[in-house]
Amino acid sequence: MSAAVSPRRLAGLALLALCGALLASACFIDGTGVGPSPDDPPAAAEAQPAASAESAPRQGTAAGLAPEARSDPAETTDAPADASSPPEAQPAAEPAPALHAAIFVEPREVRPGEVFVVAVDATNASAASVALGGQFVSLAREGDRFYTILPVAFAQPAGPLPIIVAVADMNGGLAVQQLIEVQVQAGEFPVEPVQLDPALSRLLDPDVVAEDRAVRESVQRVRSPERLWDGYFREPTQGVLTSTFGLLRSYNGADPTDYHSGLDFAAPRGTDVVAANAGVVAWTGETERRGRGVIIDHGHGVFSSYWHLAVVDATPGTPVAPGTIIGRVGNTGLSTGSHLHWEITVYGVPVDPLPWLRELEVPDPLARFDPARAVNAGPAASP
Repeated sequence: MSAAVSPRRLAGLALLALCGALLASACFIDGTGVGPSPDDPPAAAEAQPAASAESAPRQGTAAGLAPEARSDPAETTDAPADASSPPEAQPAAEPAPALHAAIFVEPREVRPGEVFVVAVDATNASAASVALGGQFVSLAREGDRFYTILPVAFAQPAGPLPIIVAVADMNGGLAVQQLIEVQVQAGEFPVEPVQLDPALSRLLDPDVVAEDRAVRESVQRVRSPERLWDGYFREPTQGVLTSTFGLLRSYNGADPTDYHSGLDFAAPRGTDVVAANAGVVAWTGETERRGRGVIIDHGHGVFSSYWHLAVVDATPGTPVAPGTIIGRVGNTGLSTGSHLHWEITVYGVPVDPLPWLRELEVPDPLARFDPARAVNAGPAASP
């Protein structure tokens, strides 16, 4: 998309983004995700020492999904209106107090599978939002910081990725708007060959893939109102890291058909699997492709998921602390050996989990940013 946008169109887009922030209770108005991401390709089989696959009836239980809308019956009165009474004079609206805002986008250069933070440090602001690829995201608020973490999809092409940030004053009027370009750099991901037993080949069937995707998307597209996670994530099991994010999977010598959407930890069957950070168990169950699993909601669109488990030791709706045991390593689903497949998704988009395991690299929505790196031209801008 070109960065050349007329002032009239820019104002209209920013106003539309702001309306989305103020009117939408969920993160996405249509719930379809962030940016020009294609359908989330499923995680492929992880290459491990050969072992027989376990099986069990598929089932799942979810918690923490968007609550149903509730409304009280409107109160009515039978008292007739007095037509002779003059209308009361409406007081003039007071001008909104001066708004000061600094907008940060960190980092400004990203690769597929990475994330970036959009933050607004503002006083006398009531709301902030960002528009990206036709979607609108309401920024969360903690103190004077409005923020969100946005993913870059694996299939995002290299080049500029434009976003529009809008900030509302205390009267709800558009006070600040800014067009920003994030530069997406080309990703380089090697091919990883995977030999599948013929008995597992049916798990590549499109219907099996669709079932697995539907289960995950129904849970991971929701945004909980409170951020539950804090700091970097811990490794979810004691094992050997054998496969990383983004590897292109070639099955039995065929051309690559998908990519690896998480990290694999090889470990003996029955090894403890723990929550990587604080959150709430959003779903437990099984899909034919990924086997038994647990999905944890960490708030504000961030989820971690744990797959191929032998045993699930978690209950949907239960809060978990970092290190809480939620299951045991297994070999269920499309798996060629005992291991844990672990993913992090942001608004339903798989991202590279490695930075989230590192204290100096984990995205920090409350980081102190250098004021000199604010992307807007001053403390405030006119719409």
